[in-house]
Amino acid sequence: MAIRRLGVMRLARLAAACSLLVAGASAMAQDAVKIGCVLPLSGGSAAVGNQTRVGILAAINQINAAGGIKSMGGAKLQAVFGDSQSKADVGVSETERLIQRENVSVMCGSFNSAVTFPATEVAERNKTPWIVVGAVKDEITERNFKYVFRVNNKATYDAREQLDAMDLLAKETGKEVKRIAMLYEGGDWGRSHAANIRKFAGERKMELVFDEALPAHQVDLTSQLLKIRASKPDALILALYTPDQLLFTRQFTEQRLDLPYGVHSVGGGMEDPSLYEVIKPAAVAYYFVQEDWQIDMLDVNKDPLLHEADAFSKKELGYGMSAYVAQGMTSAYVIKDALERAASADREKLRESIAATDITSGPALFTGYQRIKFDENGQNTFAHGVISQNLEGKRRAVWPSENRASDTKPVWPVPSWSAR
Repeated sequence: MAIRRLGVMRLARLAAACSLLVAGASAMAQDAVKIGCVLPLSGGSAAVGNQTRVGILAAINQINAAGGIKSMGGAKLQAVFGDSQSKADVGVSETERLIQRENVSVMCGSFNSAVTFPATEVAERNKTPWIVVGAVKDEITERNFKYVFRVNNKATYDAREQLDAMDLLAKETGKEVKRIAMLYEGGDWGRSHAANIRKFAGERKMELVFDEALPAHQVDLTSQLLKIRASKPDALILALYTPDQLLFTRQFTEQRLDLPYGVHSVGGGMEDPSLYEVIKPAAVAYYFVQEDWQIDMLDVNKDPLLHEADAFSKKELGYGMSAYVAQGMTSAYVIKDALERAASADREKLRESIAATDITSGPALFTGYQRIKFDENGQNTFAHGVISQNLEGKRRAVWPSENRASDTKPVWPVPSWSAR
């Protein structure tokens, strides 16, 4: 009898131990995977930073609602945000906080190249993978880093696309750009873009007749606009964040400066929906914008997840999808894909999984890419933008020609102010 009671007690203890193991495994499966995101949530780039934040949250909501990371027992994703304020030192300190105190598994951000460049150094030192969102400075992925990956274009790609679009329109009409002016913000992004434009324009035998960086906190562009007028360019290339772009657009319209082949913005403020909320459509008529996503994607892609994100964006921001919302979504879905394959939130395993990424379908491609695959430097070599033109109050894709809708007819050259 005693032996029988001993056996029963052992079985009871074994059952209890098994129950604890099952409960522990269940608890582990439910542990959230923390994603650290440094973005400009206040300051001059706050509108863009908050759009990116909404895109990240939209994707995380969708991923969690669909069952989380299935290879990790349904683990949910949790975004932990840090506000860079568009300042490099703040971005660095927020990166350190998220990695060391919040113990995030992976980082993303941070739009401004001047912030992203030093912040990714912190991630590299701490062996924490970082998915770059928005920042295009070439050198970000040219330092032999092992933990830094960029899904979107780098500055070289942006500059080449702007001039490729001019070449395409010249080929279609026989009317080519020969003289270019360039105005850009004075930080890492603007100067990097300007350097690439100089290189590619020189290769195409285009003459650069005006080339100037804006000082910080500029409040009047009259001097720059007068110099642009005097240089008589065929086209003007801009690389300006939202505040400077807004100032430029207002004063450019007031001066009614005629440019035969228009204004060509490399994203920046001209991709920011908040800018269009405070200016008249006529002020940006015929503008060309190098977009970081397929601007008419909602018209051509009927994926319910895309339209669900558009509705979420309208609820959170007051307007729908933008390049920055789309880029935020892409970063979260790239991380989700890597977590599924790694089946672990361990930073080193996750780094290896991100390096092996090869995505050819699904929500990660809502930006308009056909593929996401990183080279040895961590750059997605399949990244590309789309050049739009503002036609009848709507930005329509005009380059590459494969992205142009059959009813889109580029206007080249653009009408003078007196003819509008």
